[in-house]
Amino acid sequence: MEILRPFTSTPRTELFKIQASLHAVSASQVHIDFHISGPLEQILWPDPHLIEARQDELWKHTCLEAFFSSSATAEAPYTEINCAPNGLWNAYSFSSYRQGMSPALHITVRLKERTARQDHAHFLIEVNSSVPLQTGTWGLTAVVEFQDGEKSYWALNHPRETADFHDKRGWKTES
Repeated sequence: MEILRPFTSTPRTELFKIQASLHAVSASQVHIDFHISGPLEQILWPDPHLIEARQDELWKHTCLEAFFSSSATAEAPYTEINCAPNGLWNAYSFSSYRQGMSPALHITVRLKERTARQDHAHFLIEVNSSVPLQTGTWGLTAVVEFQDGEKSYWALNHPRETADFHDKRGWKTES
């Protein structure tokens, strides 16, 4: 499991620990695990949803995210996965750093498991693609919105002066 770090450390973010891992099941399927520990009642969770479907702008609220690419260069294309804890999701393709964004229609996302106790939540996200996923370089991130509307941005690393999950310098590359 990789430890995600908040962009800004505050007394509130110090109460939480977020860990995530990525596991390639096959060339066209990836599982992403997220574990959130801390006083979960402080998090503003999205309302339950009966149908897990695509939705835009999930990143504006509590959302679990992953990014995949074949290369760590800014010019290389990449995929962004968003999954809300209620199962709403989306997938986007980018031609290069924040350029050429379009829906990744070859990808589906499913919140396969979600469990919560008083101080720990676990989410298992399944990503399926009709074409091989390029996962040589990847980033795992989360947006956590608190009950008072404050948001925190969590990632493996934060290489910029502002939170930017798209910056591949904050991602990992498999050797």
